[in-house]
Amino acid sequence: MSAILKGSPLRVAIIGVGRWGPNVLGALHRIDGVSVEFVADLNTECLDILKSKFPSILTSTDPEEVIRNPAIDAVAICTPVKSHLDLVEMALTNNKHVFVEKPFGDDPQRCDSLCKLANDKNIHIMVGHVFLFNASILALKQIIDSGKVGEILHIEAHRTNLGPVREDINAMWDLTSHDLSIFDFLLDSNPEEVSCIGSCKLDSNIEDTTYTSFKYSGDVICHAHASWFNPRKVRQITVIGSNKMIIWDDLNLENPITIFDSSIGIDQNHYSDSFATHLLSYNRGDITLPATILNEPLLEELKHFHGVITKNKKNRSSGVFGAKQVRALKAAQESIHAKGKTIRIC
Repeated sequence: MSAILKGSPLRVAIIGVGRWGPNVLGALHRIDGVSVEFVADLNTECLDILKSKFPSILTSTDPEEVIRNPAIDAVAICTPVKSHLDLVEMALTNNKHVFVEKPFGDDPQRCDSLCKLANDKNIHIMVGHVFLFNASILALKQIIDSGKVGEILHIEAHRTNLGPVREDINAMWDLTSHDLSIFDFLLDSNPEEVSCIGSCKLDSNIEDTTYTSFKYSGDVICHAHASWFNPRKVRQITVIGSNKMIIWDDLNLENPITIFDSSIGIDQNHYSDSFATHLLSYNRGDITLPATILNEPLLEELKHFHGVITKNKKNRSSGVFGAKQVRALKAAQESIHAKGKTIRIC
């Protein structure tokens, strides 16, 4: 991998500028020390629209031509999931750093192989798990790590809306991949088992609604409901701790985090020989709305990518992290096919 000269911009090419790619382009364009040189997409209309807004950027309908260009240092891949791994391999083979949108791919073994290839070449892979750069998720992580919430007992996520419906992956791969990355980040762990059921109402081959339960060590269950077929847009996570409970609401811009001083305990002064005869104490205390400074997660994510490459920052969403996500999602897909059977993640 050729070194980037000090003072020179990081020269980036973007592959795929359909739905999400233009957002990545816009964010990269705002980062000092980054220059978007090329954009590739099979759709010439998309290229024409971007060319009118960014006339200095070169465009192509051939991603391989762009990736092979020696004037490029890094590639941002924003294409359908089925094409991710081939494009990542092409970029690594041509000694380019890689930013690839989540999920990393659909084959965990191949993800592992590409991570090894990147490591051997001293090249960075970063996977676009954007919520790891969301200021309110980072604040939630700090609250949990402070110990005030107590032991984490379980976490529940809801991520629904009326669309946008995808044709390449189901709702679990599309939406629950976000919540899985958040679960792993908050717990500093990866799930051991998963079960998932899904419903195909819009397309007989693609689940538009899924219910996925991940089991972590310590018998912590994290459940995720995902749907494109729901009248309400919801982006919420509930964290149940032994001392406190928290609701994170991504759509609440003023107070995304609400802390409930609520818990259920057992009166140890009362003798009982079964749970049915326990005296339960219900604590309903204060509700706290901590001040949270919001940010632009995608912009922060891509700044981090730049810093990983140019300043050797620790990669918060590395290829290794992304490969673990794919392994869990693949097991969840296997569970769907087995009608909700619990699958060991290995």
